[in-house]
Order: sequence, then structure tokens, then C-alpha cells
Amino acid sequence: MPKVFDQANIIECVIEEDELMAFLLRQDINDDGEKYFPFMDLAQTIMDVLPEYAFADNEQPIKPHLYMKKVREAARCMYDTSAYKAINKYYIEQDDTFEEEAKSARAIGRGEFGEILLHLLLRDFKGTIPLVSKLYFKDSRGVPAHGFDAVHISPEENILWLGESKLYTGATAGLKDLINDLKHHLTKDFLSSEYTIIKKNLLVNNIPDRDYWIERLSKNVRLGDMISQVNIPMLCVYNDTRRFEKCLNEAIEDIVPIFEPRFRELKQYFDDNNDAPLKNKLNIILFLFPVMDKEKFVMELHKRLYYLQQV
Repeated sequence: MPKVFDQANIIECVIEEDELMAFLLRQDINDDGEKYFPFMDLAQTIMDVLPEYAFADNEQPIKPHLYMKKVREAARCMYDTSAYKAINKYYIEQDDTFEEEAKSARAIGRGEFGEILLHLLLRDFKGTIPLVSKLYFKDSRGVPAHGFDAVHISPEENILWLGESKLYTGATAGLKDLINDLKHHLTKDFLSSEYTIIKKNLLVNNIPDRDYWIERLSKNVRLGDMISQVNIPMLCVYNDTRRFEKCLNEAIEDIVPIFEPRFRELKQYFDDNNDAPLKNKLNIILFLFPVMDKEKFVMELHKRLYYLQQV
């Protein structure tokens, strides 16, 4: 399927199975002919996702004269003015007096960066469209209106996608947190509450077959109905510097064997530790996305987000 956002094919899906998808970045060369992993290009691609992620409007292209306004609005939805000021002061201008505020704001943004990447992967590799926007429906305190990190649909198959994402230094820590989300979010009470909020949000969202989805979410009052025709993508973005350094000069087909044993190991860890009561009744798909330097990657995203808020 044609990609919506990653049209430069920076991201390669190297494992695509019913319960596991694994992704790697394609290498590029710089002006000196040296190979590198283009995480800065990935950061830019993630920023390109911002307007759709923030406003869940995938059908109507943004008019050229309104594009920068939409980008700025989307960027400012990520965290409030004081937070991005602290990020700029500490990380860009290197003012140590803003260290505590900046690190607090950074933790907030880090979670949403994982959500944007999950949005991108679902759109480009699963052909979904967003059902509702998380950021657009934050309340006055900045609290998200629903607990899932992604709420998408596959229009042709009428499948609901309820996704979670984690961006961690250590892969196993991220997987543990994803399992914890499974246990807390896939319950009758939580789903009933979430479905109610999603239905309200649909009233101001122009998606295909909107009436069908409102009716479907209204009728699903039994837990078995709530989780039928639902996919649960679980994204773990994690640091894997050692493997990336090991294969810096390798072609993509030669990189996969270096990473695949780790992908399989992490999938086994996830399965062995997944004690969610409904795990055997859920269609869970684990997404694994290693990065070479998570800290550097997150800071690049913060910097780009800050500058977008100024345009």
C-alpha cells in the first residue's frame, strides 16, 4: 500500500506477522559518502504527522495558506507555553536554571512522541485512519480525553484499532509498561468509559461511516462484544545503540539478521510476562522499533517541536 507519511521510505518493516511487526531505519549516506541512520529525517517525518495526529482530519487536505497555522496549532497542543519555553531555555540555550521544568516537560512530550510514531506506523503499514484525535480533545487541564494512545479504524474491514505506545531506554521496561496498560485498559468499565468519550468526539469528527461507528460503540455493552473485531497494536520504541553501531556500514538486508534474534527474544519476553486476564481473547500485535540513540532522538523531536511552535 502507498505510504501516507514516510514517502522517502526511511522506515522498513523487516518482520510482518500476525502478532509481531518489527521496524528498522534504512541507512543513507551523507555528503562525504559515509553511511548513517537517518533518525533526524525520521524526526522530520514525525513532525509532518503532527496536524493529522492533533486534529484527526485525514480526508481534507490542509489548504496551503493555512498549513503553517495548522502546524503551529498542532505543535502547541503537545505541551503548554511554559513547558516548551523551559525546553528551549534548558536544552537549546543551555540555561541550567530551567533544568527541573525542562525535564518535567520533556517527560510529557516523550510519551506523545511515541503516540505520533504509532499513528504513523498504523497509517503507513496498516492503512488505518484515525477515528478520533487524542490531543484535540484534551481538557482545560491538558488531560487527554481517552486513555488509548491511538484510536484508529480499518474502514473496509470495520476493525477498530486501540493502541498503546512506550518510548523507553530499555526494551523490557517498555514491554512491562505495555503489559500493565493491557491489564488496566482492557476491562469492561474502562472500555465502557472510553467508548462513551469516543462517541462524543465522533460528533465533531468527519470520518467515513461515522453513524456506523457511533451505533456500533453504542450497542457494544457486553465485554465480549467490545473486544470483538478489535486489534491491539502495542508499540515499544527503545534504545539499541550496540547493534546499530555494529552494523553501521551494512546494507538493510544484512542488518536484519543482526536484529532479528533480539526481536524474537523480546516477543518471547512479552508473551511470557503478559498476564493480562483477556490476553487469549485479544488480537495483540507487538510493534518493535529500536533507535540508535533514544535521548538524542527525543531531544531532536523537542527542538523541532519548539521551532514549529514559533512559525
